[in-house]
Amino acid sequence: MREGIRDAASGKLERDASRGFSFIELMMVVAISLVLSTIAIANISAIVSSSRIHAGVSSMSGLLQNCRMLAVKENKTLTARMTAAGAGTLMGYIKEAADTSELDATDSQVKWEAPVIRMSTPTGSGAPDPVTTTMLGFTPQSDDISFNSRGLPCTYSSGTCTNRGFLYYFKDTSRQGSKGWAALSVSPAGKIKKWFWSGTSWTD
Repeated sequence: MREGIRDAASGKLERDASRGFSFIELMMVVAISLVLSTIAIANISAIVSSSRIHAGVSSMSGLLQNCRMLAVKENKTLTARMTAAGAGTLMGYIKEAADTSELDATDSQVKWEAPVIRMSTPTGSGAPDPVTTTMLGFTPQSDDISFNSRGLPCTYSSGTCTNRGFLYYFKDTSRQGSKGWAALSVSPAGKIKKWFWSGTSWTD
């Protein structure tokens, strides 16, 4: 086997460049590839998570808008509820306020992409501070939201619906700490607003 070529001027035996990479060089290439792959996967996961939480909040906002319009159109009080369906998938759906039955296929509904859960308030390691009443302009409720025949949000109980403002938090559990948080608020006047945690503050 030819080990190398001899330089005509110096007479020294030099390595034949056609022999390819050494084992150390190959390991360096593999290590660099692994590092770059890890960074790329992390970035892709963050983008997917962000898209998932934004899409879910937008869908839920649309359901609340639909609930409000139907309440006015049908001249009745309707309630938008949220529940965990099969495999823990978060679902939002509309019922008449007095109807306490479970989610039905005929209900107007939206399905969130897992793994997103609803939370009453931000908790856990690295969780953001709650959206303040100063930011909202009202003291929020976190129970099921209803809309009366005038399209105003309210808390329904035994035929009475008291005008209130509401706030809901959502968390993408595939991300840790302060990542993957969002919120949805409805003012007493019926204004719906989406909130997203940037890592340092709530933005819309």
